[in-house]
Amino acid sequence: MSRKHCLLVATFAITFFWLAAQRSTAADKLNTSYISTTPGSSSVLWVAKDARIFDKHGIDATIIFISGSVRGIQAILAGEIPIGEGGGPGLASARLAGGDVVAIAGNVNVLPYYLVSHPSIKKPEDLRGKIGGTHIAGTTAEFALKVGLKKIGLDPLKDVNLRVIGGAIERMVALEKGIVQFTVVTEAGKAIAERLGYPTVVDMVSLQIPFPQNGIYTSTKLIRDNPEFVRRYLRAYVEAIHYFKTHKDETIRIMRKYSRLEDRRVLEEAWDWHSRFMPEAPYPPADGYQLVLQDIAEKNPKAAQANVKDYIDTRFVKELEDSGFIKGLYRK
Repeated sequence: MSRKHCLLVATFAITFFWLAAQRSTAADKLNTSYISTTPGSSSVLWVAKDARIFDKHGIDATIIFISGSVRGIQAILAGEIPIGEGGGPGLASARLAGGDVVAIAGNVNVLPYYLVSHPSIKKPEDLRGKIGGTHIAGTTAEFALKVGLKKIGLDPLKDVNLRVIGGAIERMVALEKGIVQFTVVTEAGKAIAERLGYPTVVDMVSLQIPFPQNGIYTSTKLIRDNPEFVRRYLRAYVEAIHYFKTHKDETIRIMRKYSRLEDRRVLEEAWDWHSRFMPEAPYPPADGYQLVLQDIAEKNPKAAQANVKDYIDTRFVKELEDSGFIKGLYRK
């Protein structure tokens, strides 16, 4: 074999193995979704993307905004989003209808809402007969508003007039314009409401009501077919929670970018609240799902017979905890 021929063969071999190595190390492309532009729980996915934590774990992620927890679950059911955010009521309704979706993580596991109102409302009883701004049926905000009204002795169906407005920002705009007289908001919305002079009528956070407000969901099919991919996704997610908690300034810059809020005080309060309430090991909350099923059972008897264990899969978070991965993050 001539020297020139040997050189050509060697060059071809090197190129072949280089391309093979590139393919083997190429990141998996993924469309994943977040359900809110309000700075807070959805910010974990923003951090995972912008701090390149997804990249670190071999995931080339495109994060897509899908408004509301119900639509987030619907996107997973439709196969448009393999794995992404959603909320407990949406999952419970989908599972009861036979949908293939399950919770694998939960980053806010208490009901994180405040019922705020127009300044003319001086006490909870003044809400009677007033118009409240809510989200679409089955969303966490809609659930929270019903719970808040019941806590002050009002029947959501009889004592007030609830109008579907949309997400948190839309509801605050409706409150400011006088379209509605009250609504529910999370910590960031509460800070805005206070600045505008709107009082908090019910502080549901102080009640510590267990609730699957925001978490990560996927199909049992994906878990069965590609458990290693789900494992890497949750490893990135857990690391993003750690980054959120330990890199305040960087996280606030990321929250500002995606929420388009410029008020530093609002962003800091959102960061502070979620830093305190986000668990290091984000297990989906079984007691929270049980509460949701109990509420649904009032209209759907199937929910009373449901086993909450069928709605959650804790194996991936447990693996990360048992392996010492999570403790290792916080020792750095």
